[in-house]
Amino acid sequence: MSYPTVPAYQAYASGSESLPNDHPVLAFLNSHQEAFDHGNMKNEPYTVFHTDDFTFTKTDGTVLPPGEESWKGWLAGYAPFVEHLHKTRYACVYERNGEWEMFGFADICANLPVPGEKTKTDSTGRKWDVMVPGAFKFTVVNDTTSEKGYKIKTMTVFGDGVPVVGEMMKRGMIKPEDLGK
Repeated sequence: MSYPTVPAYQAYASGSESLPNDHPVLAFLNSHQEAFDHGNMKNEPYTVFHTDDFTFTKTDGTVLPPGEESWKGWLAGYAPFVEHLHKTRYACVYERNGEWEMFGFADICANLPVPGEKTKTDSTGRKWDVMVPGAFKFTVVNDTTSEKGYKIKTMTVFGDGVPVVGEMMKRGMIKPEDLGK
């Protein structure tokens, strides 16, 4: 039995390497990641990198309403951190129904505002308060108004927040009774 297939671009990074920019959609997503981790993205209108109807799906499967609410929901997941970094390990980019999709894996490294021992080490040797594996699925569309020619239409995050919550509890940032709220 044969199965329908589509061409896919795959990229890997190991150690301190970054994913390459040789596919235009991956180059756009790399610039998105850089702007989120180190740039001014959180202070700009979300529509610089995202469509007006951008939709975010949280790790628990909750799909937030499109637009500003999805943008704020995505930012809320990073609110406990004073610094974060995505160390992408793998990406697969393919075109489906006139849109691009990317599925990727990354180590999400972060520091918390309350001091404590940095016990997690990234691939460059840098120490962090927390580091968890995560997966991301993006839908990217062509957009002539964007500097790079693309914008993100949807984003889904897959990950386990328990290690982060555990470290926050250890540092007194949250209490067990806060978890059910």
